[in-house]
Amino acid sequence: MKTNGRWILIFLCLYLMTGCANIRNKFPEKNIYRVQAQSRMAASNLPETGESLLVKRFSISPEFETNSFVYRLSPTRFTTDFYNNFLISPARMITEVIQEDLWASPLFSPVPAQTMTDIYFQLWGKILAFHGDIQDIKQPKAIVTIRLILEKNTGDSFTPIIHKTYGAQILLDAPDPGLLADGLGKGINEILDAFYSDIKKTGLTEK
Repeated sequence: MKTNGRWILIFLCLYLMTGCANIRNKFPEKNIYRVQAQSRMAASNLPETGESLLVKRFSISPEFETNSFVYRLSPTRFTTDFYNNFLISPARMITEVIQEDLWASPLFSPVPAQTMTDIYFQLWGKILAFHGDIQDIKQPKAIVTIRLILEKNTGDSFTPIIHKTYGAQILLDAPDPGLLADGLGKGINEILDAFYSDIKKTGLTEK
């Protein structure tokens, strides 16, 4: 009887271990994304170097400050996706993406280290929307809306030159997290292209 009981105990332990492994395997893995963007201006690889630009850390609307992907289900309902996340906070990520693009363009350059007094332009921003829209599941979209404020150093203070809200809606082939990350990057591209167009119209960066 003791031998039989020992075998039953071993069998039960193996069964429970196998069952726990199967349960663990059923849980989806967490995916981490970083949005990428490159405007036409930054991709032009022109040799010119513009005036120094300081990019301030962007703020973000509270409903989008989570690292989890956000989806809009209806005009009044949003949900977050626990299993698909951004590598860093959206506000920091978008600030860095836009800063890198502006500095890579021929219109601006980074502020020289330890010479913060030599700031010619400064940029502020607020992210008003950054999410997937699946209100119509057959036409999922990536939504990006950012308010940008470009200011010029006039000596004693900074004067706003551009104060505008830019928006982009990118249609996705499917409500897939990877496609959403790509779509959000394309949305930032569209906004940057429109921003550069407005900058050129001002003539501020002409030498």
